[in-house]
Amino acid sequence: MKGAVTTINRVQFSERIVKSALMLLLAFSLLFVGCLDSFGSGEIDVVVAKPGDAMTSAQVEAYLNDASIMNLTAMAASEEQFRVEIYSKETNDGESMELTYIIGKDEIAQLYETGMAIESDMVGIEYTAIQGASKDINVRMGNQWLLARDEIPEYVDPFVQLSEVEEDQSSGGDENLPDLTPELDSLNLDLTGFDWTVTIDVPSLQQVATSSNNTHSIMVEFLEAPARLHELEINSNDGNEAFKVTIVWGAEVALSLNNSYPRTSVLMEMEKDISLGSSQDIIVFSGVLTANHIQDVLMDEIELRIGIEDVQTEEFNYFHSMLLTNLTSNVTDAYGDWWDVEWADADGDGIVSSGDSYTVSTNSSYGWDYEVRFYDYWADAYEGGPLPGFELLFLLGAVLFAASFRRTFHY
Repeated sequence: MKGAVTTINRVQFSERIVKSALMLLLAFSLLFVGCLDSFGSGEIDVVVAKPGDAMTSAQVEAYLNDASIMNLTAMAASEEQFRVEIYSKETNDGESMELTYIIGKDEIAQLYETGMAIESDMVGIEYTAIQGASKDINVRMGNQWLLARDEIPEYVDPFVQLSEVEEDQSSGGDENLPDLTPELDSLNLDLTGFDWTVTIDVPSLQQVATSSNNTHSIMVEFLEAPARLHELEINSNDGNEAFKVTIVWGAEVALSLNNSYPRTSVLMEMEKDISLGSSQDIIVFSGVLTANHIQDVLMDEIELRIGIEDVQTEEFNYFHSMLLTNLTSNVTDAYGDWWDVEWADADGDGIVSSGDSYTVSTNSSYGWDYEVRFYDYWADAYEGGPLPGFELLFLLGAVLFAASFRRTFHY
Protein backbone atom coordinates (compact mmCIF):
# COMPACT_ATOMS: atom_id res chain seq x y z
CA MET A 1 0.00 0.00 0.00
CA LYS A 2 0.99 3.59 -0.56
CA GLY A 3 0.84 6.40 1.94
CA ALA A 4 -2.20 8.20 3.22
CA VAL A 5 -2.72 10.35 0.12
CA THR A 6 -3.02 7.38 -2.23
CA THR A 7 -5.26 5.52 0.20
CA ILE A 8 -7.62 8.47 0.38
CA ASN A 9 -7.68 8.82 -3.40
CA ARG A 10 -8.48 5.14 -3.83
CA VAL A 11 -11.27 5.31 -1.29
CA GLN A 12 -12.63 8.36 -3.08
CA PHE A 13 -12.64 6.41 -6.34
CA SER A 14 -14.35 3.43 -4.74
CA GLU A 15 -17.03 5.74 -3.41
CA ARG A 16 -17.47 7.41 -6.80
CA ILE A 17 -17.90 4.06 -8.56
CA VAL A 18 -20.24 2.74 -5.92
CA LYS A 19 -22.25 5.96 -5.78
CA SER A 20 -22.86 5.71 -9.51
CA ALA A 21 -23.80 2.07 -9.06
CA LEU A 22 -26.09 3.06 -6.23
CA MET A 23 -27.90 5.47 -8.51
CA LEU A 24 -28.55 2.60 -10.88
CA LEU A 25 -29.74 0.21 -8.20
CA LEU A 26 -32.01 2.84 -6.70
CA ALA A 27 -33.45 3.44 -10.13
CA PHE A 28 -34.17 -0.28 -10.44
CA SER A 29 -36.08 -0.21 -7.19
CA LEU A 30 -38.49 2.34 -8.65
CA LEU A 31 -39.98 -0.43 -10.76
CA PHE A 32 -42.12 -1.70 -7.95
CA VAL A 33 -43.64 1.42 -6.51
CA GLY A 34 -47.27 1.09 -7.57
CA CYS A 35 -46.75 -0.91 -10.74
CA LEU A 36 -48.41 -4.17 -9.76
CA ASP A 37 -51.93 -3.22 -8.70
CA SER A 38 -51.56 -4.59 -5.19
CA PHE A 39 -54.80 -5.60 -3.49
CA GLY A 40 -53.99 -4.81 0.12
CA SER A 41 -51.25 -4.32 2.62
CA GLY A 42 -50.33 -5.34 6.14
CA GLU A 43 -47.52 -6.87 8.12
CA ILE A 44 -47.23 -10.66 8.04
CA ASP A 45 -44.76 -12.67 10.10
CA VAL A 46 -42.52 -14.86 7.96
CA VAL A 47 -43.09 -18.57 8.59
CA VAL A 48 -40.41 -20.83 7.16
CA ALA A 49 -41.60 -24.09 5.63
CA LYS A 50 -40.17 -27.33 6.92
CA PRO A 51 -37.54 -29.03 4.71
CA GLY A 52 -39.36 -31.03 2.05
CA ASP A 53 -42.58 -29.00 2.38
CA ALA A 54 -43.55 -26.43 -0.21
CA MET A 55 -44.12 -22.90 1.04
CA THR A 56 -47.70 -21.74 1.28
CA SER A 57 -49.00 -18.74 -0.61
CA ALA A 58 -49.01 -16.71 2.61
CA GLN A 59 -45.40 -17.66 3.35
CA VAL A 60 -44.26 -16.57 -0.12
CA GLU A 61 -46.08 -13.27 0.26
CA ALA A 62 -44.60 -12.71 3.71
CA TYR A 63 -41.10 -13.53 2.48
CA LEU A 64 -41.23 -11.12 -0.43
CA ASN A 65 -42.62 -8.28 1.67
CA ASP A 66 -40.19 -8.66 4.56
CA ALA A 67 -37.60 -5.88 4.21
CA SER A 68 -35.19 -7.66 6.56
CA ILE A 69 -35.08 -10.65 4.21
CA MET A 70 -35.18 -8.78 0.90
CA ASN A 71 -32.04 -6.83 1.76
CA LEU A 72 -29.23 -7.29 -0.74
CA THR A 73 -26.50 -5.82 1.43
CA ALA A 74 -27.52 -8.03 4.36
CA MET A 75 -27.56 -11.09 2.09
CA ALA A 76 -24.06 -10.28 0.88
CA ALA A 77 -22.73 -9.70 4.39
CA SER A 78 -23.37 -13.32 5.34
CA GLU A 79 -21.53 -14.75 2.33
CA GLU A 80 -17.88 -14.83 1.28
CA GLN A 81 -18.89 -15.28 -2.36
CA PHE A 82 -21.98 -13.44 -3.55
CA ARG A 83 -23.31 -12.03 -6.81
CA VAL A 84 -26.40 -10.09 -7.85
CA GLU A 85 -27.58 -9.53 -11.41
CA ILE A 86 -30.46 -7.16 -12.09
CA TYR A 87 -32.09 -7.01 -15.52
CA SER A 88 -34.79 -4.68 -16.77
CA LYS A 89 -36.55 -4.09 -20.05
CA GLU A 90 -38.86 -1.30 -21.13
CA THR A 91 -40.62 -0.62 -24.43
CA ASN A 92 -42.09 2.78 -25.23
CA ASP A 93 -43.59 3.74 -28.59
CA GLY A 94 -42.04 0.66 -30.15
CA GLU A 95 -38.54 1.48 -28.88
CA SER A 96 -37.06 -0.86 -26.29
CA MET A 97 -34.26 -0.54 -23.78
CA GLU A 98 -32.66 -3.39 -21.84
CA LEU A 99 -30.36 -2.75 -18.91
CA THR A 100 -28.34 -5.27 -16.90
CA TYR A 101 -26.32 -4.48 -13.80
CA ILE A 102 -23.93 -6.90 -12.05
CA ILE A 103 -22.15 -6.63 -8.74
CA GLY A 104 -20.29 -9.49 -7.10
CA LYS A 105 -17.57 -10.30 -4.61
CA ASP A 106 -15.23 -13.18 -3.81
CA GLU A 107 -13.63 -12.58 -0.44
CA ILE A 108 -11.66 -15.82 -0.73
CA ALA A 109 -9.91 -14.62 -3.90
CA GLN A 110 -10.04 -10.98 -2.71
CA LEU A 111 -11.66 -9.93 -5.98
CA TYR A 112 -14.84 -8.09 -6.89
CA GLU A 113 -16.82 -7.72 -10.11
CA THR A 114 -18.86 -4.87 -11.50
CA GLY A 115 -20.58 -4.87 -14.85
CA MET A 116 -23.25 -3.24 -16.91
CA ALA A 117 -24.90 -3.74 -20.27
CA ILE A 118 -27.19 -1.35 -22.12
CA GLU A 119 -29.06 -2.54 -25.18
CA SER A 120 -31.48 -0.35 -27.09
CA ASP A 121 -32.45 0.54 -30.62
CA MET A 122 -29.83 3.28 -30.55
CA VAL A 123 -26.93 1.95 -28.49
CA GLY A 124 -25.36 -1.27 -27.30
CA ILE A 125 -22.77 -1.22 -24.52
CA GLU A 126 -21.41 -4.13 -22.50
CA TYR A 127 -18.71 -3.73 -19.88
CA THR A 128 -17.30 -5.84 -17.03
CA ALA A 129 -14.36 -5.32 -14.69
CA ILE A 130 -12.83 -7.84 -12.26
CA GLN A 131 -10.27 -6.45 -9.84
CA GLY A 132 -9.16 -6.45 -6.23
CA ALA A 133 -6.02 -7.34 -4.32
CA SER A 134 -4.11 -8.37 -7.47
CA LYS A 135 -2.12 -6.02 -9.68
CA ASP A 136 -3.90 -7.58 -12.65
CA ILE A 137 -7.30 -6.28 -13.72
CA ASN A 138 -9.54 -7.96 -16.29
CA VAL A 139 -11.78 -5.68 -18.34
CA ARG A 140 -14.34 -6.84 -20.88
CA MET A 141 -15.75 -4.53 -23.53
CA GLY A 142 -18.32 -6.34 -25.63
CA ASN A 143 -16.79 -9.74 -26.36
CA GLN A 144 -13.18 -8.57 -25.93
CA TRP A 145 -11.35 -9.28 -22.68
CA LEU A 146 -8.38 -7.04 -21.87
CA LEU A 147 -5.69 -6.94 -19.20
CA ALA A 148 -5.10 -3.75 -17.23
CA ARG A 149 -2.95 -3.24 -14.14
CA ASP A 150 -2.63 -1.33 -10.90
CA GLU A 151 0.67 -1.28 -9.01
CA ILE A 152 -1.07 -0.57 -5.69
CA PRO A 153 -4.13 -2.83 -5.70
CA GLU A 154 -6.78 -2.96 -3.00
CA TYR A 155 -9.75 -5.24 -2.40
CA VAL A 156 -13.01 -3.39 -1.76
CA ASP A 157 -16.23 -5.12 -0.73
CA PRO A 158 -18.66 -3.42 -3.13
CA PHE A 159 -21.70 -4.31 -1.03
CA VAL A 160 -20.22 -2.71 2.08
CA GLN A 161 -19.39 0.42 0.11
CA LEU A 162 -22.87 0.41 -1.38
CA SER A 163 -24.45 0.26 2.06
CA GLU A 164 -22.28 3.09 3.37
CA VAL A 165 -23.11 5.29 0.41
CA GLU A 166 -26.81 4.58 0.88
CA GLU A 167 -26.56 5.79 4.47
CA ASP A 168 -24.70 8.86 3.24
CA GLN A 169 -27.41 9.67 0.73
CA SER A 170 -30.27 9.04 3.16
CA SER A 171 -28.70 11.54 5.55
CA GLY A 172 -28.21 14.09 2.77
CA GLY A 173 -24.46 13.58 2.75
CA ASP A 174 -24.01 13.93 -1.00
CA GLU A 175 -25.85 16.73 -2.74
CA ASN A 176 -24.53 15.61 -6.13
CA LEU A 177 -26.71 12.49 -6.17
CA PRO A 178 -30.30 12.76 -7.37
CA ASP A 179 -33.03 11.77 -4.92
CA LEU A 180 -33.86 8.30 -6.21
CA THR A 181 -36.01 6.99 -3.40
CA PRO A 182 -36.91 4.46 -2.01
CA GLU A 183 -33.88 3.05 -0.20
CA LEU A 184 -31.60 0.43 -1.71
CA ASP A 185 -31.59 -2.14 1.09
CA SER A 186 -35.02 -3.53 0.33
CA LEU A 187 -36.09 -4.47 -3.18
CA ASN A 188 -39.29 -2.58 -2.28
CA LEU A 189 -41.72 -5.10 -3.70
CA ASP A 190 -45.38 -4.39 -3.01
CA LEU A 191 -46.68 -7.88 -3.71
CA THR A 192 -49.48 -8.30 -1.19
CA GLY A 193 -52.75 -9.90 -2.20
CA PHE A 194 -51.34 -12.31 -4.78
CA ASP A 195 -52.37 -15.96 -4.89
CA TRP A 196 -49.18 -18.01 -5.21
CA THR A 197 -48.89 -21.48 -6.70
CA VAL A 198 -45.81 -23.22 -5.32
CA THR A 199 -44.08 -26.37 -6.55
CA ILE A 200 -41.09 -28.08 -4.95
CA ASP A 201 -38.42 -30.50 -6.11
CA VAL A 202 -37.76 -32.33 -2.86
CA PRO A 203 -34.29 -33.77 -3.63
CA SER A 204 -32.85 -30.37 -4.62
CA LEU A 205 -35.12 -28.30 -2.33
CA GLN A 206 -35.83 -25.99 -5.28
CA GLN A 207 -39.16 -24.21 -5.01
CA VAL A 208 -40.88 -22.20 -7.73
CA ALA A 209 -43.73 -19.84 -6.92
CA THR A 210 -45.85 -18.24 -9.63
CA SER A 211 -48.65 -15.70 -9.62
CA SER A 212 -50.24 -13.06 -11.81
CA ASN A 213 -52.81 -10.31 -11.95
CA ASN A 214 -54.36 -8.33 -14.77
CA THR A 215 -51.10 -6.50 -15.56
CA HIS A 216 -48.14 -8.73 -14.65
CA SER A 217 -46.99 -12.30 -14.16
CA ILE A 218 -44.43 -13.18 -11.49
CA MET A 219 -42.08 -16.11 -10.96
CA VAL A 220 -39.97 -16.60 -7.84
CA GLU A 221 -37.38 -19.35 -7.38
CA PHE A 222 -36.10 -20.39 -3.95
CA LEU A 223 -33.20 -22.71 -3.11
CA GLU A 224 -32.06 -24.57 0.00
CA ALA A 225 -33.81 -24.93 3.36
CA PRO A 226 -34.70 -22.62 4.93
CA ALA A 227 -35.68 -21.16 1.57
CA ARG A 228 -33.40 -18.52 0.08
CA LEU A 229 -34.32 -16.26 -2.82
CA HIS A 230 -32.42 -17.19 -5.98
CA GLU A 231 -34.43 -15.56 -8.74
CA LEU A 232 -37.36 -13.22 -9.11
CA GLU A 233 -38.84 -12.39 -12.50
CA ILE A 234 -41.71 -10.06 -13.36
CA ASN A 235 -43.13 -9.58 -16.85
CA SER A 236 -45.93 -7.33 -18.01
CA ASN A 237 -48.72 -9.06 -19.85
CA ASP A 238 -48.25 -6.79 -22.87
CA GLY A 239 -44.56 -7.71 -23.15
CA ASN A 240 -43.38 -4.12 -22.79
CA GLU A 241 -41.86 -4.40 -19.33
CA ALA A 242 -39.66 -6.98 -17.62
CA PHE A 243 -37.61 -7.17 -14.47
CA LYS A 244 -35.39 -9.96 -13.15
CA VAL A 245 -33.14 -10.33 -10.13
CA THR A 246 -30.76 -13.29 -9.92
CA ILE A 247 -28.85 -13.94 -6.70
CA VAL A 248 -26.05 -16.50 -6.53
CA TRP A 249 -23.78 -17.48 -3.65
CA GLY A 250 -21.02 -19.98 -2.90
CA ALA A 251 -18.43 -21.55 -5.18
CA GLU A 252 -20.44 -20.73 -8.30
CA VAL A 253 -19.50 -17.09 -7.75
CA ALA A 254 -15.74 -17.72 -7.53
CA LEU A 255 -13.75 -15.04 -9.36
CA SER A 256 -10.35 -15.34 -11.01
CA LEU A 257 -8.05 -13.31 -13.23
CA ASN A 258 -6.40 -14.15 -16.54
CA ASN A 259 -3.09 -12.40 -17.25
CA SER A 260 -2.84 -13.67 -20.83
CA TYR A 261 -5.39 -11.26 -22.29
CA PRO A 262 -4.22 -8.46 -24.61
CA ARG A 263 -2.92 -5.53 -22.60
CA THR A 264 -4.74 -2.22 -22.49
CA SER A 265 -3.13 1.09 -21.60
CA VAL A 266 -3.62 3.16 -18.48
CA LEU A 267 -6.09 6.03 -18.49
CA MET A 268 -4.45 9.13 -17.05
CA GLU A 269 -7.21 11.33 -15.65
CA MET A 270 -5.74 14.81 -16.12
CA GLU A 271 -6.66 18.44 -16.01
CA LYS A 272 -4.70 19.99 -18.89
CA ASP A 273 -3.97 23.57 -19.86
CA ILE A 274 -2.01 25.48 -22.48
CA SER A 275 -1.30 29.17 -21.93
CA LEU A 276 1.19 31.98 -22.30
CA GLY A 277 3.91 32.16 -19.68
CA SER A 278 4.96 35.23 -17.73
CA SER A 279 6.86 36.23 -20.83
CA GLN A 280 4.42 36.62 -23.72
CA ASP A 281 6.70 34.78 -26.13
CA ILE A 282 6.68 31.58 -24.04
CA ILE A 283 3.97 28.91 -24.37
CA VAL A 284 3.39 26.60 -21.41
CA PHE A 285 1.69 23.20 -21.56
CA SER A 286 0.71 21.82 -18.15
CA GLY A 287 -1.33 19.05 -16.61
CA VAL A 288 -2.01 17.40 -13.26
CA LEU A 289 -3.39 13.98 -12.46
CA THR A 290 -6.67 14.44 -10.60
CA ALA A 291 -8.20 12.44 -7.76
CA ASN A 292 -10.13 10.56 -10.45
CA HIS A 293 -6.90 8.88 -11.56
CA ILE A 294 -6.96 5.44 -9.94
CA GLN A 295 -4.62 3.20 -11.95
CA ASP A 296 -1.22 3.57 -10.34
CA VAL A 297 1.53 2.52 -12.77
CA LEU A 298 5.33 2.66 -12.81
CA MET A 299 6.93 5.85 -14.08
CA ASP A 300 9.50 3.91 -16.10
CA GLU A 301 6.64 2.46 -18.20
CA ILE A 302 5.30 5.86 -19.29
CA GLU A 303 6.89 8.24 -21.79
CA LEU A 304 5.91 11.88 -22.39
CA ARG A 305 5.87 12.79 -26.08
CA ILE A 306 5.51 16.14 -27.88
CA GLY A 307 4.22 16.20 -31.43
CA ILE A 308 1.42 16.73 -33.94
CA GLU A 309 -1.23 14.31 -35.16
CA ASP A 310 -1.41 13.72 -38.91
CA VAL A 311 -5.00 14.56 -39.89
CA GLN A 312 -4.90 12.05 -42.75
CA THR A 313 -3.40 9.01 -41.04
CA GLU A 314 -4.25 9.98 -37.43
CA GLU A 315 -0.69 8.99 -36.58
CA PHE A 316 0.95 11.01 -33.82
CA ASN A 317 4.31 12.28 -35.11
CA TYR A 318 6.49 13.32 -32.18
CA PHE A 319 9.89 15.00 -32.24
CA HIS A 320 10.78 14.69 -28.56
CA SER A 321 10.13 12.15 -25.83
CA MET A 322 11.11 11.64 -22.20
CA LEU A 323 10.64 8.70 -19.84
CA LEU A 324 8.97 10.04 -16.72
CA THR A 325 11.77 8.65 -14.55
CA ASN A 326 14.14 11.20 -16.13
CA LEU A 327 12.03 14.01 -14.60
CA THR A 328 13.53 16.77 -16.79
CA SER A 329 14.80 17.22 -20.33
CA ASN A 330 15.31 19.94 -22.94
CA VAL A 331 15.69 19.91 -26.69
CA THR A 332 16.11 22.29 -29.62
CA ASP A 333 13.79 21.52 -32.51
CA ALA A 334 14.47 21.71 -36.26
CA TYR A 335 13.51 25.41 -36.27
CA GLY A 336 16.00 26.30 -33.54
CA ASP A 337 13.34 26.73 -30.85
CA TRP A 338 13.88 25.29 -27.37
CA TRP A 339 11.58 23.02 -25.37
CA ASP A 340 11.89 22.38 -21.63
CA VAL A 341 10.10 19.37 -20.14
CA GLU A 342 9.49 18.58 -16.47
CA TRP A 343 7.63 15.79 -14.69
CA ALA A 344 6.87 16.25 -10.99
CA ASP A 345 6.44 13.06 -8.95
CA ALA A 346 4.39 14.61 -6.13
CA ASP A 347 5.09 11.97 -3.49
CA GLY A 348 8.44 10.78 -4.84
CA ASP A 349 7.42 7.12 -5.01
CA GLY A 350 8.20 6.40 -8.66
CA ILE A 351 4.51 5.76 -9.35
CA VAL A 352 2.25 7.69 -11.71
CA SER A 353 -0.50 8.73 -9.31
CA SER A 354 -2.85 11.55 -8.32
CA GLY A 355 -1.10 14.87 -7.80
CA ASP A 356 1.72 14.18 -10.25
CA SER A 357 2.08 16.82 -12.95
CA TYR A 358 3.97 17.91 -16.05
CA THR A 359 5.10 21.22 -17.49
CA VAL A 360 6.36 21.81 -21.03
CA SER A 361 7.64 25.29 -21.95
CA THR A 362 8.74 26.51 -25.38
CA ASN A 363 9.59 29.70 -27.23
CA SER A 364 8.32 28.20 -30.50
CA SER A 365 5.87 30.43 -32.35
CA TYR A 366 4.31 27.20 -33.65
CA GLY A 367 3.84 25.83 -30.14
CA TRP A 368 0.07 26.14 -30.27
CA ASP A 369 0.00 23.47 -32.99
CA TYR A 370 1.62 20.84 -30.76
CA GLU A 371 0.24 18.63 -28.02
CA VAL A 372 1.55 16.45 -25.23
CA ARG A 373 0.70 12.76 -25.12
CA PHE A 374 1.78 9.85 -22.94
CA TYR A 375 2.88 6.49 -24.28
CA ASP A 376 2.39 3.35 -22.19
CA TYR A 377 5.22 0.89 -22.96
CA TRP A 378 3.57 -1.82 -20.85
CA ALA A 379 0.62 -1.91 -23.26
CA ASP A 380 2.53 -0.65 -26.31
CA ALA A 381 -0.12 2.03 -26.85
CA TYR A 382 -0.90 5.62 -25.98
CA GLU A 383 -2.69 6.14 -22.68
CA GLY A 384 -6.46 6.12 -22.76
CA GLY A 385 -7.48 2.61 -21.69
CA PRO A 386 -11.06 1.70 -20.76
CA LEU A 387 -10.99 0.93 -17.04
CA PRO A 388 -12.21 4.12 -15.30
CA GLY A 389 -14.73 4.70 -18.06
CA PHE A 390 -16.90 2.17 -16.26
CA GLU A 391 -18.07 4.86 -13.87
CA LEU A 392 -19.33 6.92 -16.80
CA LEU A 393 -21.35 3.94 -18.01
CA PHE A 394 -22.86 3.54 -14.56
CA LEU A 395 -23.84 7.18 -14.56
CA LEU A 396 -25.24 7.01 -18.08
CA GLY A 397 -27.25 3.93 -17.26
CA ALA A 398 -28.60 5.40 -14.05
CA VAL A 399 -29.73 8.60 -15.71
CA LEU A 400 -31.35 6.87 -18.69
CA PHE A 401 -32.98 4.23 -16.56
CA ALA A 402 -34.24 6.57 -13.85
CA ALA A 403 -35.70 8.96 -16.41
CA SER A 404 -37.56 6.30 -18.35
CA PHE A 405 -38.85 4.26 -15.44
CA ARG A 406 -39.89 7.19 -13.31
CA ARG A 407 -42.14 8.13 -16.21
CA THR A 408 -43.43 4.63 -16.87
CA PHE A 409 -43.84 3.08 -13.44
CA HIS A 410 -43.77 5.65 -10.66
CA TYR A 411 -47.43 6.67 -10.36
